[in-house]
Amino acid sequence: MTVVTQVCYATRDVEATAREFVRIDRIGPFYFAEFPLANLILNGRPVSYEPIKVAFGYSGSLQYELIEAPAGVESCYSMALEGRQEALHHTYVSTDEDFDAIVALHAEAGEEMIYHGIAGEDIRFGFVDARKRLGHFLELLETRKMVGSAGIMFEKYTMMEAQARCWQGERPLRRLDELF
Repeated sequence: MTVVTQVCYATRDVEATAREFVRIDRIGPFYFAEFPLANLILNGRPVSYEPIKVAFGYSGSLQYELIEAPAGVESCYSMALEGRQEALHHTYVSTDEDFDAIVALHAEAGEEMIYHGIAGEDIRFGFVDARKRLGHFLELLETRKMVGSAGIMFEKYTMMEAQARCWQGERPLRRLDELF
């Protein structure tokens, strides 16, 4: 059984988009951070960006991730925008299955990984192009390696979700490092 645990929107302005989710959809609070990525490949070519600006918020147990497309360069994030301010970019299904096996399964179905790299402590991630079937990308993450200090982000997600359950609208925009 697969359960979508995250929906992600690409945006041109992560803070403005978070403010709109708070104002219109009452999702929040949103936690902001910048994540450096390494060894990035987009459509078979190496690419590099400044650290990616992201924000996380919760509605119940569903995580909303916002990613700011790097300005002025091609990225898998800008591919989803197509001239819009923000657009659904990907969903994430939490799994501890073998990363390579999941990539192969999607490849057999004609859904190639178009963007991948390394995050954190040598954790592989990637985006499978499922736009023909689903209208968006799918995020894959090598969660089997996310233990110990590499798994700290999951602890932060749990804390964010708990904060969202009792959130009354105060301080809708926060820094991720406030959690520890």
